[in-house]
Amino acid sequence: MTIPEILAELTPYTGRFPRAAMEAAIEQREAITPELLRIVEAVAADPGEYAKREDDMLLVFALFLLAHFRETRAYAPIIKMMSAPGEIPELLVGDTITQDLSRILASVYDGNPAPLRSLAEHADVDEFVCGAAIETFVVLAHTGRMPRDEVVAYFRALYREKLRRTEAFIVIWDALTGCVLDLPAPELLPEVRQAYADGLVDPYFEDLENIERDLSPESLREPKQFTLITDAIAETEWWAAFDPQEPWAGDNPLEPVIPATELEPPWLDPVIDVPPEPFRREPKIGRNEPCPCGSGKKYKKCCGQG
Repeated sequence: MTIPEILAELTPYTGRFPRAAMEAAIEQREAITPELLRIVEAVAADPGEYAKREDDMLLVFALFLLAHFRETRAYAPIIKMMSAPGEIPELLVGDTITQDLSRILASVYDGNPAPLRSLAEHADVDEFVCGAAIETFVVLAHTGRMPRDEVVAYFRALYREKLRRTEAFIVIWDALTGCVLDLPAPELLPEVRQAYADGLVDPYFEDLENIERDLSPESLREPKQFTLITDAIAETEWWAAFDPQEPWAGDNPLEPVIPATELEPPWLDPVIDVPPEPFRREPKIGRNEPCPCGSGKKYKKCCGQG
């Protein structure tokens, strides 16, 4: 398969995973890397224009392949495209922001934390992009690409001075607090307490009492393990959008599909056949909003963990 043929196979969303093209891309890594970089750089130069395209999967596949290849030249343009204002990053890569962006950025990290810090602190960037940028530091620490002490020092600076102390940034404060748990960094507990006292962390995100317990020496849990992207195929082929047995898979390839049986309230008659509606770009459930299942927990801590 030639490079143009591979790119042509990876571009349209067809409802089928392009395994042959992905395998060919990995086999021809040296030849296809410049083309993948060209794609990412073109999007970074004009993300708003690219965001208008529908059912175009090439950018997403390019990100995973470049992460697989540990291509550090992709680091700067990825951060540039993710710095686009408003909903542009979400239109570009969908739920990749909350699911894998931190691991992609860590995989292509070139050793310079300044651009990543800028993305985490960017006032005009999507709050979930900022959260992913902060989480990237956790991935870098877990994978040995950045000293843990350096990450702790940066998180302390975010708490004390670098993040805006306003409710408008509450999702980012939630993300930072979650990263303290994921590192974990019990030495930052005083900063966490102060953030709660100042009303900067959503109490529905996690009770301060639970955080104090989880960060205490007696119950410090084994931290969640964060990894780099090591297999672009394994990372993407399982998406419900590529499940030929999933009748809802064609709506939006960039959003995970929840089986209908998990969405139907128990009082609905299971024999009622409700036809799928055409795809509309509607606001997704925020990872820190109350979970629609009624558990009382945040979506991130409940049904959004998958």
